[in-house]
Amino acid sequence: MSFIYDIVVVGAGPGGIASVVEAEKAGITNTLVIDKADTHSDMITKFYKKGKRVDKDWQGKKFEFIGNVRFEECSREEFIDQMEDLIQDEDIADKFLYNQEIYGVQKNEDGLFELDTHNHGTIKAKNVIVSIGRMGKPNKPGYKFPGPIRPVLNYNLSKVKEGEKVMVVGGGDTAGEYAYGLVDLGMNCEVTLNYRRAEIGRMNPINKETTEKYLEEGKLINKLGTDVESVEPSPVEGQVQPQVKVNFTDGTSEVYDRVVFALGGTSPKDFLNNSNIEMNEWGEPLYNEDTMATNIEGLYTIGDVNTSAGSIALAFNHAFQAVGDIVERNK
Repeated sequence: MSFIYDIVVVGAGPGGIASVVEAEKAGITNTLVIDKADTHSDMITKFYKKGKRVDKDWQGKKFEFIGNVRFEECSREEFIDQMEDLIQDEDIADKFLYNQEIYGVQKNEDGLFELDTHNHGTIKAKNVIVSIGRMGKPNKPGYKFPGPIRPVLNYNLSKVKEGEKVMVVGGGDTAGEYAYGLVDLGMNCEVTLNYRRAEIGRMNPINKETTEKYLEEGKLINKLGTDVESVEPSPVEGQVQPQVKVNFTDGTSEVYDRVVFALGGTSPKDFLNNSNIEMNEWGEPLYNEDTMATNIEGLYTIGDVNTSAGSIALAFNHAFQAVGDIVERNK
């Protein structure tokens, strides 16, 4: 494709939507938003339970809006409606390209970025804003998943029901976010965290602190230091769907309504590495906190990919800062 965009945004979540809106208000209309899902706000649609409240602040951290995009605290459904209304009101629906997974961004010697898509060719841009989430496709365990319990052996929280006894398997950031996040959803679930090592070492500091705090306070049941050896059906009288009997390598067994696996896989770290973005020891991008600029001129990272703080307000602010820097650089 010979067409060159002024800004291409990777990710159509809150940060991605805010980026294109901020660009429009700054007079930059030659923009495009690319997402691997088939609609905007996919992560919120999939990982927030119906009716969950969407707050501006997160985990006691308060954020104030500094840009043009903001939202009213509301339910998940109302928030998605607010984002759709924003897209329609700003007349930017035609700037979203869905069902296109991008694995990285490359900057050429001519100063332009190239993004290869599945079926839309190579897209070129003067600036790129990366606004991707932190939850990737997990790896599947080596043991067998018996047919009767496959519906309750999951890779995300989208199927968890009120009051279930749930075990989350994994020791990385996604596992921690799933475990304490499920507690925070207020669904009255009994949540166990299982990891083969006795100590949590693979999480970034914020997730590690929160997870360990929830374990110490008993909000999460501790099943660290042992691995899952096998899973098998555990029939429940009067119920079609059996529970899951988990057999651990320490010789113990426990029965759960559902097991959620968060065992790594495709992650923002892979994307950042493919894009030659410098990272810290936790696999998060190194960026200028005032401009959101990375080590590569014209390439920005915003929102969840930068931090596990997870605030939508923070993603909106990041978008404002990144677009502001693009405007300043092109004066």
